[in-house]
Amino acid sequence: METMRDRRTTLGSCHISVKGEDDVDSNKLLCRVNKRQQQKEIPHLSDMCSWSNKPGVDFNRSLHKELFSSEIKNYLSKADPLPHIGNKMLPYLRKSTRRNSTKAAGQKDSVNMLFPAKEHFAKIFCGLNEALVSDWLERAIYSINDLREWCHIGDNFVRFANFWLSELPYKQKLNLLQLEMGLFDDELQSAFFEEVGAELEFSHLHSVRSATLCEYPEVLLNDETKYVFLDYLNLMSSEQTIEYKKMLSGLKCTTNNLQIALWLLALRAFALANLWHAVVKFYKAMVSSQPPPGLPNKSSVSATRKQKSDLFKERAFQSIQLGYIDVLHYLIKGHQIDPYVVDENNRNMIFLSVIHNQPKILEYFLDMDSPIPNVNQAAENGNTPLHAAVNIRKTDIMSLLLRFAEIDVNAPNYQCNGATALHLAIVYGHLDICYLLLKAAADPEIQMGELTPLQLAQHMGNKTIENLIRFHVNKSKKGK
Repeated sequence: METMRDRRTTLGSCHISVKGEDDVDSNKLLCRVNKRQQQKEIPHLSDMCSWSNKPGVDFNRSLHKELFSSEIKNYLSKADPLPHIGNKMLPYLRKSTRRNSTKAAGQKDSVNMLFPAKEHFAKIFCGLNEALVSDWLERAIYSINDLREWCHIGDNFVRFANFWLSELPYKQKLNLLQLEMGLFDDELQSAFFEEVGAELEFSHLHSVRSATLCEYPEVLLNDETKYVFLDYLNLMSSEQTIEYKKMLSGLKCTTNNLQIALWLLALRAFALANLWHAVVKFYKAMVSSQPPPGLPNKSSVSATRKQKSDLFKERAFQSIQLGYIDVLHYLIKGHQIDPYVVDENNRNMIFLSVIHNQPKILEYFLDMDSPIPNVNQAAENGNTPLHAAVNIRKTDIMSLLLRFAEIDVNAPNYQCNGATALHLAIVYGHLDICYLLLKAAADPEIQMGELTPLQLAQHMGNKTIENLIRFHVNKSKKGK
């Protein structure tokens, strides 16, 4: 019989052509139930853990004991009928949730039509025990802590995002997710069938999985929702937010039984953490993620405490440097990054595309609808992207910049005597760049200090550039 390890090994041996590290504070995956008899709300995993802030409390060690505390047991015995667990799911799941909702919420121990008959539904969960649920949550905590640490090392998140969006073929992605969900099914079978027996059908098992991890397969394997995996990975590896809580509580079911609700929430936390951790682990096995001997690890102790805006800005700049259009598009279209963002030297994303020699990123901005970065925005040193393109002498970059409708080919650097890109090209002796600029209507008579381009060319002793400038000066005079 094929084991879980055998199946992972088989998939891991498949070749993927790719270019190219594991406990932080708890994610508060399970929390105690606050006294909510008046509000009559279902407790979410992330807002039930005030006990985790008690001095001297070890969250992981206390998990088993606190989950089954007398407070929770007392609440379970007094619980009133509860509303739909997943009523605050993330936006891209709300539509599918509405399509599959039912009127069963008002009935005792009711479930929606994703589940089998209620007598079978009760049997499914009657075999669960404290140790099993505790194990699920401890493993979930480990996986999420591991993801959080790894995603904040260097450019790991950006490189993985590119792998997920562009380098992993659809068929391989399908096989990978099927494998991991098969392993999750094995977990469910072991948890439920060994305790309850053969009276349950595999369709019941499938129903539990569908309600627990409703994102699979449609959402995770749909091109229109391909960013969900990265959104969840970002939530799991960041500081807790309302969206993080919604993700954890996004169950696709209805039940009046609080104990079953807690079991389902624990199972969802385990399913999410297990699947996302497994996929990232697969990626790590496909690439070399260890730095060469003698080089320091590019980790930041305070990485997980960064403001969201700083974190996304860093990822956008990494995407530009690496030329990952897909990841940059994900950040911009997901409104995670402002198109007008600049670095510490006031260089915007077009400027960074130039200095990192990324023509495809410039093409992306050329084709992008407004708003886009200002192509004429000067950096701290007074240079515009056009000045920067002259400095690196890349004609393809220069040609792309000159295609922007808003480009000011005569933009001066006031920190350098008003030098334009043409003046710089003359000083550097870049004949090809001078030609491109003059063809794009650069002013052949604009002054840098007291020197015109012609005088500057004569001063530099470059006869070829001098003749080119003289030709355009004469042409300009004839046209007046």
